[in-house]
Amino acid sequence: MNNVKLKTSEVRHKTIKLSCESGAGHLAPSLSTVEILVVLFNEFLKYDIDNTCWDERDRLIFSKGHGAYAYYVILNLLGIISDHDIDNFYTDSSSLKGCVCMDKNYMLEASTGSLGHGLPIAVGMAWSFKIQNKQNKVICIVGDGEMQEGSNFEALQFAYRHKLDNLLVIVDGNKLQAMDFVEDVALDNKTLYKILCNYTVKRNCFNIDGHKEDLLHNAYSFFYNNNNDDGFTLLFCNTIKGKGLAMSENIKNYHCRCPIDDGFILKEEL
Repeated sequence: MNNVKLKTSEVRHKTIKLSCESGAGHLAPSLSTVEILVVLFNEFLKYDIDNTCWDERDRLIFSKGHGAYAYYVILNLLGIISDHDIDNFYTDSSSLKGCVCMDKNYMLEASTGSLGHGLPIAVGMAWSFKIQNKQNKVICIVGDGEMQEGSNFEALQFAYRHKLDNLLVIVDGNKLQAMDFVEDVALDNKTLYKILCNYTVKRNCFNIDGHKEDLLHNAYSFFYNNNNDDGFTLLFCNTIKGKGLAMSENIKNYHCRCPIDDGFILKEEL
């Protein structure tokens, strides 16, 4: 169903290019997700590029909807999002917005960006598939700062109660939120991970370097082969906000800033 092999370096370069050419600012939170998405799409996610509304497809809910530029780039490389919409991103002539807006023809399964909404949607989907005895998997990518939203913990309690083993919750733990480091606003990520582990069984919890593709492969393999009806899988990815663009890496004022505003010139070569 997919013969395109995504390359991390190409996705990261095109993500930076998308921001620079459009002037869109949420580049840094997009760059921390590149490896997470590349391994998922290359090896595990079930979908059909010729039928994006295929009923048996897995559902990917991108809850941190502001940081979706790498997601858009991947869907374009796969031939799902049109070149027109990518080339005109962040303008009125493109259907792609700064935050994800639902478009099932583009495999954008839910409108997100107002944080704390995607995980409850994902839990509802997973529950629906489970009670219908369907084999679809549901993957939800949330931000670490986003986990300060109480709606997420209501959703996790439901997921715990109904042992949603068809649900994978991925936390992009880049340690930064809109205005500051997460540990200077609420919980540090070490504490957050410990709390989240209480909502599922210990063996379903992974705390890894989210830029290591082999570790991502192992965690995804566990999830896709886990049929023990014992709860959802938690994948806590320790990442670097702005990964691959030195001027934005781990810098708190780069949450919503385009690098061209600081004189960055994009080289066309990978």
